[in-house]
This record gives sequence, structure tokens and C-alpha cells, in this order.
Amino acid sequence: MFNRLLFIIVVCLLWNCSSSNKKETYVPPVPSNKTGKELAQTYCSSCHQLPSPDLLDKTTWERSVLPKMSYRLGLEPDIFKVYNGMSPEELPILAAANVFPEKPVIAPEDWAKIIKYYINNAPEKPLPQAPKEKVSVGLSNFKVVEIQGIPNKIPYVTFVKFNPAQKNIYIGWRGLQSFLKIYDLGFTQTDSLSVPSPVSDIDFSTKNKRVLTMGLMDPNNFSKGSLFEINAQKQQKPIIESLQRPVQATFGDLNQDGQEDFILCNFGNEIGKLAWYDGKNKQEHLLKALPGARNTFIKDMNGDNLPDIVALMTQAREGIFIFYNKGNGNFEEKQVLSFPAVYGSSYMELADFNKDGFMDILYTNGDNADFSITLKSYHGIRIFMNDGKNNFKQTYFYPMFGASKAMAADFDLDGDLDIAVISFFTDPTQKPHEDFLLLDNQGNNQFKVATFPEATHGKWMVMDVGDMDQDGDADIILGSFLRRGMPDVEQLNMGRKLPPSAIILENKKRTAKAVL
Repeated sequence: MFNRLLFIIVVCLLWNCSSSNKKETYVPPVPSNKTGKELAQTYCSSCHQLPSPDLLDKTTWERSVLPKMSYRLGLEPDIFKVYNGMSPEELPILAAANVFPEKPVIAPEDWAKIIKYYINNAPEKPLPQAPKEKVSVGLSNFKVVEIQGIPNKIPYVTFVKFNPAQKNIYIGWRGLQSFLKIYDLGFTQTDSLSVPSPVSDIDFSTKNKRVLTMGLMDPNNFSKGSLFEINAQKQQKPIIESLQRPVQATFGDLNQDGQEDFILCNFGNEIGKLAWYDGKNKQEHLLKALPGARNTFIKDMNGDNLPDIVALMTQAREGIFIFYNKGNGNFEEKQVLSFPAVYGSSYMELADFNKDGFMDILYTNGDNADFSITLKSYHGIRIFMNDGKNNFKQTYFYPMFGASKAMAADFDLDGDLDIAVISFFTDPTQKPHEDFLLLDNQGNNQFKVATFPEATHGKWMVMDVGDMDQDGDADIILGSFLRRGMPDVEQLNMGRKLPPSAIILENKKRTAKAVL
């Protein structure tokens, strides 16, 4: 009751202050003679790549996406509807950023044309997936190991990572008290660390582990995340705080001063940013003032011996960007791939698939936790080949509903890169289920696709690939995040046994070769 009253008071104050500040300068937009398509190109593409009407069905456009987009154009007079579901503390943050304009920025008549354009040209039902390689069941080179986690608790795993140097495994849990669990190679828990909030990333390259925590994990506009060190005595020392739901940290000497700097993906929600921070003084250098920064790689992309930054942005203007290092801490931005706003970009990696010495891009899109929750035929795994000049062309696509993350490695030790991929937003009616897929590279952009029976025992939100036991082949770990009410969570059939919190696919390829 108190929060509701506080919400009303804050909304009213914001409304009155905003109205008094803008009343004298506002000029209502005048209807144009443009078509709905032309208007969409003008207004929609100003914030993101213009989405084609056939990317969503009529109902999803009409009842979900377009109404939500009207908020960003100032067309919803009911301010309580605009800010519904948000906490009172978020409202001043959003008002300051003018995320939802108080007054229309487009004539209602023109908005009606845009609505008509999308509704009239959208399919009645979501378009089906294109024909694809059939999924087989069984991974002959892998031993499946299930880790149960916390007794009598369903898994809320937010992070998994191998630490091969110390031969252990880290699993991060969300809860009223978030923590890290550490396992040895016998999959026995050896330690547990309490952390301020859910873990999203850890760097093992220094003596003290550097841990990134999200603050609040669910969509929000607060700055409660942090990056800190943990020493051998479990003491935590802040590096930088007040981060906007950060999801990844990347470390490297960006300004060539001999001190390691770092990049933080402040994913945020309605607001967020991508920035790098000077290792000497922690000074922030803004790269992109938009939400949705998902992950980055530091790599010299143009051969000038300076470390560039490659970044995936998954909200607002979805795409992949290269920030070319111009020296002295300065970067020049270039967008090399662009995706529609409904694509659901989820992860990318750099990998040289054709062994020409230039980094190609492995990309997944499948995020379905937005305003268009429906099966999307364009979700899946893509490879974009580099022509040597950082122009990227799609050469491979495998449709996969809800594809969340893909990682490349030579799992079968045959000299080429295979792909491990997870989906968090699966189609529960598909047989076999596609919660996890292993794409075995056959050459010439051809892959055989397989899964394993136990993949249905979880909702795999996180994954890592690495040589866990340092035997010369790549292992895989999957982390499960279950939430009641998700469509296929209720269908998990484990009898009376709780689903595992993690599954390790221990690669036996090197062992098999040694035996032969």
C-alpha cells in the first residue's frame, strides 16, 4: 500500500514538474502526407534498424509491440500505464533521460498509419523455421555429469566458469543471499562464498579474483552492480561500484600505458552504457550511451598493433560494433553488423572459422523476454565471415528457437571449429528438444547437429567452454535457471528428484585417442 502511494506521489510530481518546464515550448506535430511505410522508416529507424512487418504476427504487433512503442513516442496519456511495474525510485531516472516523452513527438494520425502498415503486412501466425539439419540424440565423446547444487532448492544459476589453472569450477547462485560455489574436478563442493548480488562474470587472470555482480538481476534501471576483488582470505575489496546491471567485464591495456584497463557492459534496461575504465584511476570513458551491452572482445582488428574493442549491443540499436583504437585512449566507432529491434541478439564470439587469419563472428539471437514473446523463425546461430577488411557476410545459419549463447572450439580434435549452443527460450513441442545443441563442423559451412537426453533436465541460461582437466580437449558446463510459470519448466520430468543446477559434458576425445 505504501509503495503504491509513493508511486502515485512520485508520478504526480514528475508530471507537474515536467509539464511546467515544457508547456511553453511544446509544438504539436503536424500530420504528414507520407505513407505508413515511409513514416516507419522515419520514426522507427531513428532508434533502431527498421523491422520488417513479417518478423512478427499481427496479434503480437497489435497487442504488444506497437502499444509499447507508442509510449516512447509520447502517445500514451495515461502516465500510470507507461510506468506500470516500475518502482517509484526508477521514475526520476527515466524522467531525466526522457525515455518516455510527456507529449507526442508524432502526430496521432501518422502513428495510425504506421500501425496500419504493420498490421496489414504482418502474417496471421509466426512464420515457420526454414528446413534444417536434423538433430540426432547422443554425444559419443562426452561423459555427462550432473551437479545437484543446494539440497531441496530448485536451481537459480546465473554464472558458470571453469578455472583450469586451479582445476576447479565456479557456479554462481541467485537468492536472498547470492553466493558462489566452488567444485573440484571430482565435482565435490570445496568452498562457498557469499557475494552482494548475482554474479555475472569472474576474471581469474590475477592473484585476486575479480568478480562482477549485477545488483538486481531482473530488468531495472538502478545502478547497484559492482566489480570487486576477492583475495585468498575471502576478503572483498571494491574496484568500482554503482554499475547499471553489468553482465560482462573484459580486461586489457587499452591506452598502452602499462596498466591493465577494463571494459564493462552496463546492460541496464531502459538506460545503460558501454564504457571502458582507466586502470590507474578508474576514470570512466564512455563508448556507447545505450542499454543492452552484452559482451566485448579486445582484439587488434586492423593490424595496427593497437587493441580494438568488438562489442555486441542487444537493445536499442542492436548490432555489432568495432571501436578502433586511435591511440591515447581514443576510439572510433564503426557498426559492422545491424539487426532489427525484435531480433533478440544474445551473444557473439570472435573465431577464425576459415583459417585465413582474420576474425569471423559467431552470433546468436534468441532473447525472448521482451514485448514479442512468440516463436521466431529467425532465431538461431549465425556465422559471419570476415573478408579481411572487417566487412562481414553471413555464410551460415541454423534456426534454433531461443538461442542464447554459442561458443566455438575443436571439440572432436579434427582441426576445425565446432559449436556448442544453448537455448533458454525453447519450443517445448520440438522433438528432440533443442535445449542444447552441438554442431560438428564437416567443412564447407556444413554441420552435423546433435543433443543429449539429459539436456531436457534444465533451463540452460549460462554456459562455459574450457579444458577443465587440462587433458587437451574442450569440456562444457551448463548452468540452469528455473522459474515457476515458464512454459517448459513445468514439463521437466525428474520424478521426485530435483533438477540439476549444472551439467558438465566432460570431453573424452583425448582419452579415446590415447587408447587407440
